Amino acid sequence: MSHHNQILYFMSQTYRQVQLSVERGATPYLHGDFARQFDELMTALNDETHARRLLVNLVEEAAALHESTDYLRQELDYEVEAARRGGPATDAPAELAQRRQQRHR
Repeated sequence: MSHHNQILYFMSQTYRQVQLSVERGATPYLHGDFARQFDELMTALNDETHARRLLVNLVEEAAALHESTDYLRQELDYEVEAARRGGPATDAPAELAQRRQQRHR
């Protein structure tokens, strides 16, 4: 399988997990939107492995907190902007949850 196909497969499987485990939000979260956000995250981080881990952790976090796809979309946007600014994007689940709790208070 080519590298490009591996990325497409990862995105498809992760999007499927979103559809199965994350509550639906007010705004439909289409595969194209999800793919665009993942591409922006990979570009901003300039590290595919880190982007994959971060995406999986964000999906798992949204599911565990019973959040919606609106939340997931917002958090992905936040991580992309943080990475573009050289900010504190992380892939440690505990750090993600703690930072979000502080931000949403």
